[in-house]
Amino acid sequence: MLSEATLAYGAQQMANGAILGSFYALLAVAFTLIYGLTNRIVLAFGDFAMFAAYSAVLAAVFLMVATRANLVVLLLPILILTLLVSLALGRASQEAVFSPLLDRPSQAILIASIGLSIVLREAVRMASGGREQWLPPVLNQPLLRWEGSGYLFQVTRMQGLVCALSLSLAVLLIVFMHYSRFGRAWRACAENPTLAALCGIDIRATTARTFLLAAAAAAVTGASLALYYGGVSFYMGTVLGLKALFAAIIGGIGSLGGALLGGFLLAALETAWSASFALEYRDVAVFAAFILLLIFRPGGLIGTPYDRDRRIP
Repeated sequence: MLSEATLAYGAQQMANGAILGSFYALLAVAFTLIYGLTNRIVLAFGDFAMFAAYSAVLAAVFLMVATRANLVVLLLPILILTLLVSLALGRASQEAVFSPLLDRPSQAILIASIGLSIVLREAVRMASGGREQWLPPVLNQPLLRWEGSGYLFQVTRMQGLVCALSLSLAVLLIVFMHYSRFGRAWRACAENPTLAALCGIDIRATTARTFLLAAAAAAVTGASLALYYGGVSFYMGTVLGLKALFAAIIGGIGSLGGALLGGFLLAALETAWSASFALEYRDVAVFAAFILLLIFRPGGLIGTPYDRDRRIP
């Protein structure tokens, strides 16, 4: 029979994993949207999320100074402003960087996305002077609280809000992609872009809207990170983006459901290791498990067979 302290500790670790998985899963969706359509990996979404996090901090500071309102009241305007900035960045990046390279081999977009990441990171570093930016705590009051034999289990309102927002958006996106006209066009282009074009589907417009959806997913991830942790740094996007990409690959890159599964599975592995073993070996153990998975299931848990370069007409 498990003690109350063990149950409280396990529940707390599950809550921590759910929060972390919310960040990974939503950003993994951004990678999946682009890869599923173009069969290309765009590595810039981690820095898209970092840029969105800085945008959320700047929007929060500006609105608090301009309106003298409490940060809680400003959460929705902050999210809207962050979305607008990220959508503009996604649109500009798609038109200036990625559209000219869609008919090129995948290495061209991969290299261009690395260059775009460096540009975003260095622009934010120079604008911020390399300093971390901070916000006051918000919604840190307990939503759920239970003390078992001296061990405290607690979930704050911000944790509940982040989980609910990320899961709701991810589920809505999956439903939208399954039933909407755009979702059918996306699946047709992903399956065979040449036949889709012959059937009258505008490939370029579908690609542009997909980039906007991916930028929006990165925006929500970045804004949630900024509001939850209260601090952002110009280098945070690198590791975050790589882990979200790994999460997408674990689930089966190209599958939206797989991106969600991979995000929460990666977070569960990280949390379980951190709770039980030495923290400094966490990433080593998690990435070793990731390598083993790819050896036995190269397509991921819910993946499709590997496909060669697909060129967009």
